[in-house]
Amino acid sequence: MATLEHRNHARSFLRKAEEYLASAEANLNAERYTVAAGDAIHAGICAKDAIVTQLTGSTVKGKDHALAAKELRRALGQRPDAAGAEKGLRELVSNKADVEYGVSLMSAVKAEALVRRARSLVEIAVRVVRLNG
Repeated sequence: MATLEHRNHARSFLRKAEEYLASAEANLNAERYTVAAGDAIHAGICAKDAIVTQLTGSTVKGKDHALAAKELRRALGQRPDAAGAEKGLRELVSNKADVEYGVSLMSAVKAEALVRRARSLVEIAVRVVRLNG
């Protein structure tokens, strides 16, 4: 069960997720696709941190982002959006290395898909953190 301190941390993670998402959407509109994709990835990770912290009281911070999707799925349990959230976060983090360290630029189609995934995760985080859903 999350304490008041943990709920405050969850709200901070959510705020970061919303800021990254807003930046991702602005960059997408400005046709800066690689930056939009990077912001979407960070929005998704922060949304995961918000959800998991709110539901469990803590979140794992580590370099293995693949474990983040499993952590998210466990925290969401039997909720109807658990499988979709896990899949979305997996897609986001699987692109992290290419976006941040690769030499290729992101396409509009790929960036749009990543921003959609991030938007979905942030919406779930809003329901869990702000609406206690």
